[in-house]
Amino acid sequence: MGVDLGVRTLAALSRPVTLPGAPETLMVPNPRHLAADTRRLTHAQRALSRTRKGSARRRKTAQRVATLHHRIAEHRATYLHTLTKQLTTRYATAVIEDLNVRGMSASARGTVEQPGRKVRQKAGLNRSILDMAPAEIRRQLDYKTRWNGSRLAVCDRYFPSSKTCSACGWLNPRLTLADRTFICEPCGLTIDRDLNAARNIAAHADAAPPHSPVAPGTEETRNARRAAARPATLQGGRQAVKKREDTGGQPPVPPQRSDPLTLHPPQRQETAKGP
Repeated sequence: MGVDLGVRTLAALSRPVTLPGAPETLMVPNPRHLAADTRRLTHAQRALSRTRKGSARRRKTAQRVATLHHRIAEHRATYLHTLTKQLTTRYATAVIEDLNVRGMSASARGTVEQPGRKVRQKAGLNRSILDMAPAEIRRQLDYKTRWNGSRLAVCDRYFPSSKTCSACGWLNPRLTLADRTFICEPCGLTIDRDLNAARNIAAHADAAPPHSPVAPGTEETRNARRAAARPATLQGGRQAVKKREDTGGQPPVPPQRSDPLTLHPPQRQETAKGP
């Protein structure tokens, strides 16, 4: 099962899944939870900025803003849990790309000497990328594949999945982000670029070893923000100490209250008396 994450559609899949209330589909729609409540959230935040610090009205308005953020987070988590459950219970292997989310969502403001271009448009794209939560999708796939006995493979981030033909392997170096349809010149395949990428991602991990969590020729990371997989190293080449709960041995016995009826009375020692 190849999964190609995106903003226009949340995920393009190489094999279909069934979401509640919808037929089988290869293109999982992006509900855009943040954009759906942007108007209410903007009004609440503007009302919060007009309140006086320490007032009761400010506390009520802050609670309303927090409630809106909580509702957005709950709707997003519910949708992602539904999708990742289908991917990990219906198929034996789920393959995703190692996305550089930090680089994808970086600001385009630039510097004073070299100011950026289309900063407002890039800021909107950054919000959409973070709203789809690619790191959360990868985190859920990571532990749910271990729960359900399936496997998670990670495709190399530099693999040209969108520019490669999924039928014959021809590479189109002139394909841009504005081209939503992939057209293969040698074999004539015409397919949506996201579906083509999902098929290539699935095929790229077929040669992975049975018990390997990584596609061949890739480097695994622990999250989608390219965090270091190895623990932090102190000066002198020593690794930082990590505390674990399952270090072995018997767990400590919790203190128990004693029953006074079962306690034996202390025995009095007789002292030897002199002649």
